[in-house]
Amino acid sequence: MSSALEMAVLRLKRGDGHSYQLLRKFYRYCLSANLPVPELLKPVCRFIYTLQLLTRGAFKRVCAFVCLQPLFRSRCDFVGERLSLIALPRVIGHASIVIGDDFRLSGTLAIVSGRTFDKPVLSIGNRVFLGHDVEISCNREVVIEDDVMVAGCCRISDNDGHSVDMERRINGMPPSPDEVHPVRICRGAWIGFRSFILKGVTVGEGAVVGANSVVTRDVPPHTVVAGSPARVVMAIATQEIRIESCAKAHGVA
Repeated sequence: MSSALEMAVLRLKRGDGHSYQLLRKFYRYCLSANLPVPELLKPVCRFIYTLQLLTRGAFKRVCAFVCLQPLFRSRCDFVGERLSLIALPRVIGHASIVIGDDFRLSGTLAIVSGRTFDKPVLSIGNRVFLGHDVEISCNREVVIEDDVMVAGCCRISDNDGHSVDMERRINGMPPSPDEVHPVRICRGAWIGFRSFILKGVTVGEGAVVGANSVVTRDVPPHTVVAGSPARVVMAIATQEIRIESCAKAHGVA
């Protein structure tokens, strides 16, 4: 029975014979058919469309307030005021998590810690924003300071995931302590979409990491880096530099 059905589906895909060609045309028509919307009904349809978006959003917010936020707060060592999230972060391992005030999470977050150290620490400062599908691997220490923005699909890790030593990998052993190096993202930095911040890296204050970058070395403060591996592409003029330049332009000592 199943073989006969599979053969019929195959003949339908190939369009064998007049009957199968008609069936195939009907199938393709069903895939692309659209129900026409009269002009008089468009305002009503727009209202229903907007209403369902608002209803779904409100339902998610209520669920987060009643259920998700208390659960996540219970897992963390400390969480400040005005936590905002719409999905429950996935925490795997024993990392100590400390989060400051006004932390905003726009989607899913994964926090993973390994077996190398007894007390790995993830410290997130005040007014930090994390985009959707961010993953943080914390085997020793990852620090995200105040006012940092991390776009979606970024990966931040203080380790390589597996040991570079072949024998340790074969035997299923975690990276050794000298293979794990802390990561720090300093105040006001912005990590672009789908970027990777690798072990031992410090992203300087106010720095910007371009989208799809792989950061393997320290990023100087107030610079823009991009590429794989990421390199400095320009400097960012701070307010102090702009004031100094303006003063020089006007002949002020």
